[in-house]
Amino acid sequence: MIHSLRVYSWNLFLGIVCLVLHFKIFIETKTLIRRYVPKYRRKPVTVKFENKSFIRQPSIISSDARLDLKLTAEQVLCTISENPSGVREENPSIISQDPEIILPAVVHYRMDTDESDQHSHLPSQSINNQHDTESFPWMPNRSKVSRLEVQAALNLSVNILPFWLCTFPVACNTIVLYWCIRLDVNLDTIVKKMLTSVRRESSDCKPGYIPFGTTRARNVLKDFCFEGNISNVDDEVTKVLLLGCGDLRNAFKATTSKNPPNLEIHLNDSHPSVLARNIVILKIVSASDFNPDNDEDFGFLWDVWYNVDWPEETRKRFLSIVKELMNEKLPDNVSIQNKSHLGKLKSLWSNWHSVSSKNKNDSESLLKKVWGQWNQSLLDLWDVLYPGLLQAQAQLNNADLFTASLDELAKQFQSREGFIGLAPSIKKKIYDEILKCYRNGSSRLKKNEKPVCVNPTLLNPKTHDWEKFCLTPFQGYLPIAKGELITSVEQIMTHSCSEILKRLVSSYRSRIPTVKIVFHLEEAIKHCYSDANKFDVIDCSGHVGHVGLANLVVACCQKLSDNPNAVFYTEIMTDRYHSANTIVEKSLGAPLSMIPTIYGLRLADHVELRDSAVDYLRCNTLQRGRPVILCWQKVPNFQNIKLDPSPDFNRCITKLAKFCHQTTCPKPASSPTSSAGSEIYCTPLTFNYILDSMIKRLGHDCWLLPDLFDIAPQFILARKTLEDWKNGKKMVKLSAVIQSIVKSKEKPSPLLRLVFVRKDSYVLNRDLSGPDVHFIDNFELEFNHTSKGVAVKTVSFLLPSDHGFDETYTAIVVNAFNGMPLLELDPFKSMRVEKYGVPYPIVQNKSQLPLDPKNKMYMKVESCIESEEQYTLRIAIESDGNVSGLKISTNEQAPCESCHDVTVSLTQPNKIKPLSLTFPFPILAKNVQATLHPKSRHVDLLLKKSLLEPWPCEFHNKKSKWIIGDLVPWKNKPLTPEERFKNLEHHLSSQFVSKEVSFAHFRESNCSALDKLRLKLGVLMSSVAEFVSYGRNDDRYLLKLHRPLLTSPTGTPILLITALHDNLTPKFGPKFFTINPTVSKEKETDQCKIFAKVFPLGTPNDIKRKMDAETDEEFQLFRFLLRLNSTRIEPSKRQKKNIPLVGRSPWLATFLSPLYQDSVSKESSDDEPGDEKCCAVCKKIPEKLKRCSRCRSTVYCSVECQHSHWPMHKLICKKL
Repeated sequence: MIHSLRVYSWNLFLGIVCLVLHFKIFIETKTLIRRYVPKYRRKPVTVKFENKSFIRQPSIISSDARLDLKLTAEQVLCTISENPSGVREENPSIISQDPEIILPAVVHYRMDTDESDQHSHLPSQSINNQHDTESFPWMPNRSKVSRLEVQAALNLSVNILPFWLCTFPVACNTIVLYWCIRLDVNLDTIVKKMLTSVRRESSDCKPGYIPFGTTRARNVLKDFCFEGNISNVDDEVTKVLLLGCGDLRNAFKATTSKNPPNLEIHLNDSHPSVLARNIVILKIVSASDFNPDNDEDFGFLWDVWYNVDWPEETRKRFLSIVKELMNEKLPDNVSIQNKSHLGKLKSLWSNWHSVSSKNKNDSESLLKKVWGQWNQSLLDLWDVLYPGLLQAQAQLNNADLFTASLDELAKQFQSREGFIGLAPSIKKKIYDEILKCYRNGSSRLKKNEKPVCVNPTLLNPKTHDWEKFCLTPFQGYLPIAKGELITSVEQIMTHSCSEILKRLVSSYRSRIPTVKIVFHLEEAIKHCYSDANKFDVIDCSGHVGHVGLANLVVACCQKLSDNPNAVFYTEIMTDRYHSANTIVEKSLGAPLSMIPTIYGLRLADHVELRDSAVDYLRCNTLQRGRPVILCWQKVPNFQNIKLDPSPDFNRCITKLAKFCHQTTCPKPASSPTSSAGSEIYCTPLTFNYILDSMIKRLGHDCWLLPDLFDIAPQFILARKTLEDWKNGKKMVKLSAVIQSIVKSKEKPSPLLRLVFVRKDSYVLNRDLSGPDVHFIDNFELEFNHTSKGVAVKTVSFLLPSDHGFDETYTAIVVNAFNGMPLLELDPFKSMRVEKYGVPYPIVQNKSQLPLDPKNKMYMKVESCIESEEQYTLRIAIESDGNVSGLKISTNEQAPCESCHDVTVSLTQPNKIKPLSLTFPFPILAKNVQATLHPKSRHVDLLLKKSLLEPWPCEFHNKKSKWIIGDLVPWKNKPLTPEERFKNLEHHLSSQFVSKEVSFAHFRESNCSALDKLRLKLGVLMSSVAEFVSYGRNDDRYLLKLHRPLLTSPTGTPILLITALHDNLTPKFGPKFFTINPTVSKEKETDQCKIFAKVFPLGTPNDIKRKMDAETDEEFQLFRFLLRLNSTRIEPSKRQKKNIPLVGRSPWLATFLSPLYQDSVSKESSDDEPGDEKCCAVCKKIPEKLKRCSRCRSTVYCSVECQHSHWPMHKLICKKL
């Protein structure tokens, strides 16, 4: 790079000199030509020679010029010809071009020496011009330059100029790139910037650099369905995008899938150090001589990946690797598409090379400094998470703070789920190993290796400081399975985690020829809108916290490929006030049933049931929230349908407009009812992206009028700016330097807002609600890194070219939460203004609405109104004749009862074509209501959404299912602090929060149907009943409960069930639940035989149970749960043999499992008073009430009532 800089700098210098000379010669030549050319067209001069000869002696001329001049003058007579035609007209100055004629020069000297001679036969001016055709005055008071010299100089300049012009862009680019790297400036910010829809944060609140992951690697391809989307062509490639990729474990994990044959993984992150480390690791593991099973090779990899300090051997090998990367010798399957990104990474590698190359004294000094900062981070962690706890623990144990910190961290680590049930000696080994790792910052298998330098990849590249909280390598491998824990060695965690990493590395090495890895150094949202690639799988599960769910969902939807199985993953954090369902609906501003229309996506996870929230049970030390991974897929677009505004739809759009245009942003922690703070990151550009992506799918926007939205007047300018940008009008980008920083006692604001306000009014009153106040939430910040930290240097924003702001306005950056000023910008006249040519990210297609057919007879949808529960359509019939024979058909495929496509057809007129309709949210095929109106020639169509029925794709997908035959029986453990995850009661009680533990909650009218269903699930899973009739009135299910319970792959208890629903239940249900029923063999049918195999007659009553759903909603939820779970398992061999499971069979092979509550806070229920006035069962109020002797909170009127209530009460009964 330095060599190229020198070459191109010299090229640039010579080119500039050449350019200056060229223009100077051109200007001077042009001046001379303008001055002298008109006088070339004079009458020719004729010269008459006398027949006298003399010998010219140069020496005489040199010695006596005056004599020679006088003598020569007497020999010449010049006259002006009267007939110009006798002269050669081709070149008037041809005489002077003859080298043998020396007369003009002699005449010139004669005229110079005797200008006063009035009797000369030659006009002085004419003769002087004759000489000037050979020489031009170059500069005043200087000798004259020959015209041939000018021509030669001009030719030289013209010939060099094209070559220099060709090399000029390369030279400029190289020089700019070099200084961008040296100054650590992102070249993209110099050339152009793409606006992001995320609200801007101060630098203090951005997520820090985390060198390696703290959660277990997850295979993003595990649940991806390759059936039907990967062709048989060998070069077909499945593309995966990891936004905010972190370390390489997730990328390596994706290579463990057998499919696809060819894989292209794109790794994106906004931190250069993350990508630079990943490329170093790929360079290490991709080497042909690298062997994961070799202790030295793997020890080197482990050092680079995790350890704070290095031995000499690691240092030498690292320097060799980094030096090759500095010379752009990347692994063969690794590429970096943006050269400026490569430049920044090379700068980092150079920095790390410099740190690792320090001499012994400097290395020891740096290592000592980093160890001190590491120790301090162990103390700072507690002040942030648990203020005061560390001091209390130290005082309790009579220990110093550092020792108390190490002890508490080791204890918390040891209490994780994977270490339950281990022998005390093994736990002691793990405790000592974790303690040592926290103390030293490193953990390696080899002993007695003296550290000689620090790991530079873990430090701040500018200050070489440790600026992170303490981490251990082992956190990213939890929860660790019992089969993965190697307990026969001394360093249990190091060996166990090393083996897991070895398997991941070996898997990647085996797939190197078929795996391509591409790196992108860019902010996640910008990358989604600026990169043209489409992906089959996107994982952005680590970005919602500082981006917002709405921003992420809209951006990722643009990146998904057209593959119907394409998915992307996000992550949300639930807390004690918000379930996953609540967070999704509030963050996206729409109920679950409206999300497909507004966002074009479906939530593959059924958060309305939240039946897979197992992570909470495994996270003992997690106090502030529980992460929940959500899976999203595209849905079919509307076809042949024009959507009209509806109250529910308008309500959703208005809600979106409201929280994308908030005049004052509420703090996330200020109100328990806020949706976990996700919507505060939404901006007017978020609203634009949501609407424009929806319009792109719907194909029209005529009804999306501005007056539909409730938007504050402060955002009028922002709306106009975004609309002008979308419509292709001229935009300007203004960049303002910080003029002053307003001192404030408050901590730095996490969220910022740019405000334009009139100076005079703002000085008098700092009210931001006036008519001349304008809010801009979408702008760019350029930070300046100084020794004191990071500060905002410039603020850049878009405005229309005709914005009209003058010096009466001022621009300030304020705290978005309270409006207090933080930064004052330069006045508008001092701002840098440049044209903004970046196109709007979402390209608007032309109208996709169906045109009227050319045929005279056709049907078309006049209106379609969507609500949360249904679609209401009016279909016009364009025909002059009679209309009759209405027929509605669907593409329903059993056993699924929902579908996306509906076809409307008529028998009369017979030439009218059927109308095919497609809906993004599936409808219930059996509940289609259609009415034909022959007189008005239209059809009214009412379609119910399948809110409590699995989607068609869930019934017919080919992704992996649980194989019942591979599951092991559930082994229930006593309810102890260490064994509670193996205790059934613990799992069942985790379905409820503390307020619902009291039985009185289930008797209240506002108790939800889901809570009542959870209670019934607890009874079914904990009782001894094998045969259950569950339903409401005549609509019932007969259930065969296959005990014992099984352990699911996620570690939860599940109950395998064979269920019967439909017309067989009323026929056999009452007889089955009577004593010793008899059925004549003559009347037995095939169905009767099947029924008798599953529900044998004469079953004892003690294993039979009848349960009633209290409401229709509860029964529909139960039915939904049975049908949904049937799509997740592969039935057992017995079930496949005994019952029909194809087509429209009323039989189901399914299971039940706990529906965990989305809460991480288990408050004590002791404060909640029980209902002490009536019996918990029969509601009688006797004179003497009997309390439960175990919990002392629930009362009964008799022992019989207590016994009958015990199956449900024991789920919530707490022993005092």
